[in-house]
Amino acid sequence: KDGELEGFNVLTGGGLGRTHNKEETFARLSDHLGYVKKEDIYKLLKAIGAIQRDYGDRSNRRHARMKYLIHDWGIDKFKAKVESYFGKSLKPFKELPAWQYQDFLGWHEQGDGKLFLGILVENGRVQDRDSLKLKTALRKIVEQFNLPMRLTPNHNIIFYEIERSRSKAIEKILAAHGVEINPDRLDSLTRYSMACPAFPTCGLAITESERALPSVLERINLLLEKLNLSSEKLVIRMTGCPNGCVRPYLAELGFVGSGPGTYQVWLGGTTDGTKLAQPYVQRLRIEHLESFLEPIFLYFQANRELDESFGVFCNRIGFDKLQAICHTFCKDSGVGS
Repeated sequence: KDGELEGFNVLTGGGLGRTHNKEETFARLSDHLGYVKKEDIYKLLKAIGAIQRDYGDRSNRRHARMKYLIHDWGIDKFKAKVESYFGKSLKPFKELPAWQYQDFLGWHEQGDGKLFLGILVENGRVQDRDSLKLKTALRKIVEQFNLPMRLTPNHNIIFYEIERSRSKAIEKILAAHGVEINPDRLDSLTRYSMACPAFPTCGLAITESERALPSVLERINLLLEKLNLSSEKLVIRMTGCPNGCVRPYLAELGFVGSGPGTYQVWLGGTTDGTKLAQPYVQRLRIEHLESFLEPIFLYFQANRELDESFGVFCNRIGFDKLQAICHTFCKDSGVGS
């Protein structure tokens, strides 16, 4: 209650990397291991690392992750082994408030009289492009005000330690360079989406991602508008290969590169990132995007519960039912398999 750190809930066994057509590789959510006081955290981490060293798969690189050890053992066996290395029992996992996704875009109170400002960086690429001169604006702010920055797990930037008297001058610089800081005026699909760099930067890429996602989002926005779903907020992620670098397996709608211009589609993640999505279509040609999504969105529109998100809806309905409904709509379109 006095604001002092007491300890840590510890989770183990999560990981999103996988390989197409290698079913022994898979995305996995972490398990609750237990709670430790703050003075014991490093000793516990040493015990966990030592178990991976002693029992992890040292012969098969694709099977070398801790998530596979915990999957094979189960969390109870893993916890017992951790406690034997740790030298004492772990406390039960402490209940936390329900997790909520927050991107902290726009202006916020810092808690000490100063402000912080979250700025959207589409796909994490700081650049000057057309009327949006984000790179120049950030440089001017840093040079003029010498503000520290933080990078967020969702590719955005936060300026902090901002004196209130400087907020208008900062807003003026951003506005002059086409940078929108009001989160309510941002395109919601862009706000909640991410793409990995893929071509031409990443040697593992199978197909486009960062360069493809803006046009994909534009097409999805047009489809949602056509179906009177334009106010819908969807968490969309795209990667150029199955390694999962922008967490497509936690998205409501995830595109995972499976070949040139072709994507595996994952559905059923949640807006708070706490539920794993599942593969729905193995190979979708991107030119069939609208004919693939339209029947799913129509069924969502007609059968969703009050305020139900798209990912939660997909999980409640189930893929078998979704595929049966969509098959009739799509059977002659050659959408995918």
